[in-house]
Amino acid sequence: MSEENNNSKKFGLITNVLNKIKKIKHLDIILTVLFVAIILLIYFSTFSSGNNKSNANENTGSIVQNSSKTEDNNFEYSKEIENKLCSVISNLKDVGKVSVAVKLSGQVEYVYAYSIKTEKLENGTSVETKTPILVEENNKSVPLVLQTIMPKVESIVVIASGAKDTNVKLDILKVVEMLYNLPTSKIEIFVGN
Repeated sequence: MSEENNNSKKFGLITNVLNKIKKIKHLDIILTVLFVAIILLIYFSTFSSGNNKSNANENTGSIVQNSSKTEDNNFEYSKEIENKLCSVISNLKDVGKVSVAVKLSGQVEYVYAYSIKTEKLENGTSVETKTPILVEENNKSVPLVLQTIMPKVESIVVIASGAKDTNVKLDILKVVEMLYNLPTSKIEIFVGN
């Protein structure tokens, strides 16, 4: 009985917080500006740190590397997942208005092709030189990408106006679990307006 009372207190607290948030004028503009600021902060902090990871793989003739375009691709990839998930969830019965946020683990990584030249020096030692294989793309030479490794979905938040109905909430949970093979603890579903 005390657990039900405790849960109802938590739900009441969440409801109070959401009601206070709903009363804020121009909330959509504030959230948009905040979201853009966070994205820019993340972009510039990773851009300025020069933290590009590079792992050479001798056997395959490829290099796995993060590049400066990774942040853009991560953003595009997460938006693509969010849009697809919104589309699927919106088709469920009584769901209503839906929005989704996705958290990815890691970055988009590219496996580049390269050629290896081995030279023997006069003293008998060998020196290997790895050169990326370039291809022409839009009148520019760019490294040949053998494979793009997309990051995994770490967690998902769904906000749906119909989520106040327990059956709708369970349907949303089942869909997300099935599509992304996530445990229930990594999926949060909230009632929207």
